[in-house]
Amino acid sequence: MGEPAGESSDAVKAEEDGEAKEGKKRKRKRKRKQKAGAEDANNDDTPPTDSDAAKLQSVEHTVFVEGLPFTSTESDVRAFFASHGCGDILQLRLPTWQDSGRLRGFGHVVFASPETRARALSDAVNGQDLGGRYVTVKEAHAPRAGTTAGASLGGRAREQPPGCKTVFVKNLPYEASEEQILDAFRACGKVVDGGVRVARNHVSGTSKGFAYVEYKQPEGALAAVQKAAKPFGLTVLKRPVFVDYDEGSMKGSFRDRDGRLWSKGHGDGGGRGAGGRGGDKA
Repeated sequence: MGEPAGESSDAVKAEEDGEAKEGKKRKRKRKRKQKAGAEDANNDDTPPTDSDAAKLQSVEHTVFVEGLPFTSTESDVRAFFASHGCGDILQLRLPTWQDSGRLRGFGHVVFASPETRARALSDAVNGQDLGGRYVTVKEAHAPRAGTTAGASLGGRAREQPPGCKTVFVKNLPYEASEEQILDAFRACGKVVDGGVRVARNHVSGTSKGFAYVEYKQPEGALAAVQKAAKPFGLTVLKRPVFVDYDEGSMKGSFRDRDGRLWSKGHGDGGGRGAGGRGGDKA
């Protein structure tokens, strides 16, 4: 005898429901794996090779992009280029808003080969849709002479002022802490106690993206400026930073990230080169 029609229908429905649930589980698992892979790619701390370091400063490997959705992430931008045959990305330099952390809609992308860069500039990528916006891909301009990146392309860092022990640092990631900046600059020489001073918003306490590093000896400042003038020479959280000599004097009202007067914890800060580059000083 066959099974009653009702029981057979229930069994089929249960089997279909089970298959649907299993399918959803596999889909979720694939998404988690893809997300983890993208995060691993973005968080790769492998130091660049000499060849890659040169490419990171080369306009022959770099494009400028604009029109990125403000709601997109670095992973979205990376996936966009990869989906159009431009997956060999060495670096994404995408500015973000300080308050929200969201993308500002433009930036630079560095590729491992000139061929991939050429494809990115073609109609195969330029003008394509990402998140409802048409992305524009243009040739990147060479850095101006006198900047850190410009020095690596033939410019020269200026001469060190006599006795200058302090350097001015900009293009810092907003999330970079004093300790992370110290880790990058201590390789050039002994930094005085409390010698890393990050300019911060006096209300929110968030970084303004620039800082000052004071060395115990002038040789430390010299080494920092010279190292930063090399391709990918000085980086903080993977971002190349601009470094120059500083000759001002620090304001007596300068406070650390906890709101304490710097002079109370580390001295009067009155030495040459202890503060800002004229004008607005931290």
